[in-house]
Amino acid sequence: MEVHTSGNVEENTEFEYVGYVNNRKMDKGRVLERTSSLLQTKSFSDVTFIVGPSTSSKKYVGHKVLLAMASPVFEAMFCGDMADKAKVIRVSDVAPIGFENLLRYAYTDALNLQSVEDAILTATAAKKYLLPHLLRECFAYIERNVTPQSVCQVLEFANTMEAHHLVYKCLNIIDRQTYHVITSPGFSEVSLSVLETIVHRRHLNLNSEYPLYNATCTWAREECKRRSVEADVDNIRNILNSILPYIRFLAMTPEEFCKGPAKSGLLSKDECLGVFMNLAISGIVTVPLGINTETSKRTSPPEFFVCCLYKALSYHTPVRPLRIFGVTFRVTNTEVFVVGLGLPVRLDVSCYSVRQPKVEGLLRCTYGLHEDRPDREEVTVNFVLSKGKNVKIMFDKPLFVHKGIQYKIQLKTSAPLTEDAVAPIIRDRKLDVRVEGVNFQLLPFQEEHYPRKPEAMEFSEIFFYV
Repeated sequence: MEVHTSGNVEENTEFEYVGYVNNRKMDKGRVLERTSSLLQTKSFSDVTFIVGPSTSSKKYVGHKVLLAMASPVFEAMFCGDMADKAKVIRVSDVAPIGFENLLRYAYTDALNLQSVEDAILTATAAKKYLLPHLLRECFAYIERNVTPQSVCQVLEFANTMEAHHLVYKCLNIIDRQTYHVITSPGFSEVSLSVLETIVHRRHLNLNSEYPLYNATCTWAREECKRRSVEADVDNIRNILNSILPYIRFLAMTPEEFCKGPAKSGLLSKDECLGVFMNLAISGIVTVPLGINTETSKRTSPPEFFVCCLYKALSYHTPVRPLRIFGVTFRVTNTEVFVVGLGLPVRLDVSCYSVRQPKVEGLLRCTYGLHEDRPDREEVTVNFVLSKGKNVKIMFDKPLFVHKGIQYKIQLKTSAPLTEDAVAPIIRDRKLDVRVEGVNFQLLPFQEEHYPRKPEAMEFSEIFFYV
């Protein structure tokens, strides 16, 4: 028997396929609706969580299978060999609002953060239950919404979570909006470690050291209450033992020092006399032990600091087209953020091109935090070549550099640079550089696949923040 088909079979098939795809999308939406309704109605729940400290705990119900699908911690808790068969689980180290947001995200993929504090509490829950996507969303929210009023809380949180990009953001706010930070209502509640971080900063945007001293004393009086001790001079001095050596008394005016530190009795008579005499005539007597000898006011920092590896004596056409650039270094005494690199490549002044050549490349950073395997980060970068101006490659996110670890940063462009590009004749290549109190140890850069020097050139500058 013959079977006859109409001429629009393909059209019908395509129509059916499109309808199938649309139905799949609708089904996905319906799945989220169903899981969301489970969260709202609590139907078929088989586990109960008591979340928060005993004095302010809240009860939440859940579904083991859905939670196990969302989190490997819940999977181990409910489905592993050591699965917890209990129907009521106590969670005392997570705040109720953080756990509630985690549940909503696990059931609906939705997140509705109302404040930085909510995001911090939710991030803590996300880390505990290993939800990296939720953690990243919390970090992004905090980074967008951190203010001078909340920056100290965020800094403490970021240090705990080792969220280095958040630390960098916080330090920039503290350094540039210092007065608003130290006069905010919640400053007296910051931790000692955060206060130490602030007073240790080489650069702060302050017209005078006096507001920082006042804020420190206010914090100390509140700390006495938290420790349940009397807020007298002796207790305040004892609490501020690690802080006072970094307060620049010699950067105050005589009037400020007189009405503040001298009048309060926080410093001894000998210390006050030594400061007064040096305020009158710098260096007339030895500054008392434990008193900061810095006489200059703190000022707002630049956008970044520059570590110069070498100077360009003149420029010439390279023997072969350049394609590989790199730098190998370690920081020996502290931790820093590398925010960009300087490359002394430019267009020949005799070049008649109207357009500036655009260059694309892959930037790779390799370092060894783990003995068994190297760590690696990669990012695509773009830059342009221009006449009389070296290239600056600025990172979207800073690279956190650990103290004492060797870092190798390499840039491989997608194609050799234009024949109109010129490279420097290098002079005074350095092995060790100290900038802004940071010690850089510079090592020879070697590229395994391009060992010939004309093809592999070193970056000339490291842009960093500390």
